[in-house]
Amino acid sequence: MILWAFMCWQGKLRPMKYLALGDRIRKFRERKGLSLEQLAEKTKISQDQIERIEANEEQPIIAHLILLSKALDVNVAEIFRDRPHTKSFEIQRKKDRKRVQPLVQPSKTRIFDYMYEPLTSMGEDKHLDAYLIELPPHQTKRPTNDVTHEGEEFIYILEGEMAGEIAGEKFHLEEGDSLFLRSTSPHVFYNPGSKPTKALTVIYPF
Repeated sequence: MILWAFMCWQGKLRPMKYLALGDRIRKFRERKGLSLEQLAEKTKISQDQIERIEANEEQPIIAHLILLSKALDVNVAEIFRDRPHTKSFEIQRKKDRKRVQPLVQPSKTRIFDYMYEPLTSMGEDKHLDAYLIELPPHQTKRPTNDVTHEGEEFIYILEGEMAGEIAGEKFHLEEGDSLFLRSTSPHVFYNPGSKPTKALTVIYPF
């Protein structure tokens, strides 16, 4: 499978910083003593997909990161960073943030087409994860698959618009609108507008 090494944003191609998340996921799985089959059973993510993620052939969507971190007993942000963080506060500089663009379905089905940047770093005592989400424009059709995971989510639209469905109920958000949802409800988001969408997402995963 071709890994997306470049992303189209605001009409320009820009190189994406590659994140070998699969290496860390495999390390945590092996430390936990779980086989691929056991991890697939715990997360309800297919074994084939976990294999592709661990081989760095796919970058996982946020919902799958949450499922994997819960099964592996680690904080989601630990998958992004190896170094410990012991301060009672942290600052994330824009220049240091990494972007991830998931490619989570074979080309014959619809791709979850968005990018995300983690805004919080690792910490075993943390109870939430924050992300900057970017959706390209002209997504006229919803993604094929809904996602579910434990926890709660808050979304605030910074720029553009967002459409979606939660448990079959459709909604539409514009700049300045916000949304709270219980993540166990099947949900999906996309951008039908003519401009890119940026949103702040805060997730309480457990």
